[in-house]
Amino acid sequence: MSPHDLVIRGGLVVGAEGEVRADVALQGERIASIGIGLRGRREIDAVGLYVLPGAVDGHVHMRTDRPLHVYDDTFQTGTIAAAFGGVTAIVDQAQVEPGTPLTDGLRKRRAEADGQCLVDYGLHVNLREPSLERVAEIPAAMAEGCPTVKLFMSYDTYRLPDEILLRAMQQVAGQGGMAVVHAENGAIVAELTRELEQSGRMSAATFPGISPPVMEGEAAHRALAIARLAGCPLLIFHLTTADSLAELRRARDAGQPAFGEALLHHLLLGDELYSDPDLAPQFMGTPPLRPREHREALWGALADRTIDVVSTDHGPRKRLPDEHGVLRHRPGTSGVEVRLALMHSEGVLAGRIDLARWVELCCTAPARLHGLVRKGRLAPGYDADIVLFDPAAEWVLSADVLHSNIDHATYEGMRVRGRPVTTIARGEVVVADGALGAEPGRGRFVPREHPGGG
Repeated sequence: MSPHDLVIRGGLVVGAEGEVRADVALQGERIASIGIGLRGRREIDAVGLYVLPGAVDGHVHMRTDRPLHVYDDTFQTGTIAAAFGGVTAIVDQAQVEPGTPLTDGLRKRRAEADGQCLVDYGLHVNLREPSLERVAEIPAAMAEGCPTVKLFMSYDTYRLPDEILLRAMQQVAGQGGMAVVHAENGAIVAELTRELEQSGRMSAATFPGISPPVMEGEAAHRALAIARLAGCPLLIFHLTTADSLAELRRARDAGQPAFGEALLHHLLLGDELYSDPDLAPQFMGTPPLRPREHREALWGALADRTIDVVSTDHGPRKRLPDEHGVLRHRPGTSGVEVRLALMHSEGVLAGRIDLARWVELCCTAPARLHGLVRKGRLAPGYDADIVLFDPAAEWVLSADVLHSNIDHATYEGMRVRGRPVTTIARGEVVVADGALGAEPGRGRFVPREHPGGG
């Protein structure tokens, strides 16, 4: 028998099912075998390292050519940062402008990404236009390999009324897809915002008040109820409160196919940052950062499996000078490069989750939930997306050591233990020993299927 193309030898193979010391053999773009004593034409010594499936971030925003809400990581810089963070696949969003057919918006987004990505990517299709004409286009968009449709319940130019949510979810369900929802009560957020602005009290310190925890719970309840009526699997993005977690638990206990996501910054950062006039602006998006009791509820929900995945909502922006020439933050956080390491340091080493749950939350469950059917596991036949992770490496986060196209780091100054040292994407070493090993453009659009694990 001829040797394999590449063998990773002697590492601790960690998966959602547990860990075992073994070699991992690669043939072309796929995993060929896992065992002891495997040999390859090329071999990598992984003694002392964890061998993980490539991480998947199912909620990112790379740069677009839209006039508003432009992020500063391009598909090129953003996927380079992802690869340095052990991420081998992302799911971005086609935020289709009103007045544009969904398939046209989807193809435009693909044109922006194709030829730019270092790692593979998929797309959620965002329905922004509250019209039955656009709702009727959902099956055609999903047929292009995008079986998840994002629906907003907040933001003036994104918010959909309940009747459109229902009809959209019915279409998604009819095609075997899954709705992903930003669940906040947009009318209340808008009204509380107006109240603060009219009274002259709007500031970073008062900003969290526009999104009360109880109203996130109300929106989660409503989204779940509509999805249940429509018979549609539902993933609620960026849960932040004990209120919304309680609604998700009730729905799941009743047998509803419902799933939850937490974002890295909602787990690690608190609302006390709104008292810092320099740092606060980058966190002035909704849902906002929450008090400690809600962060503790999120960690508890990771442990008891109420929350299925941890993502980043990666959409960083450079600081811009104000009228006095002082650099000021703008809303948007980075995270795609540091999620795997921070969840190891603040989750596993802090005793909040174990190794298997860490891999499940960052790698296996995101791949399964978002329909990346050949990713997220180390098993023969799966894509050879593999991360070698040094659990003993100690480092300090800063813009100087990270790779996003911004001049700061969301988690600036945090000390972290554990770091990806090699990232392999479909059999190719794309990052090794702190250096880029492949050129952007090799990443592919991945048609997804069976979101939610169905």
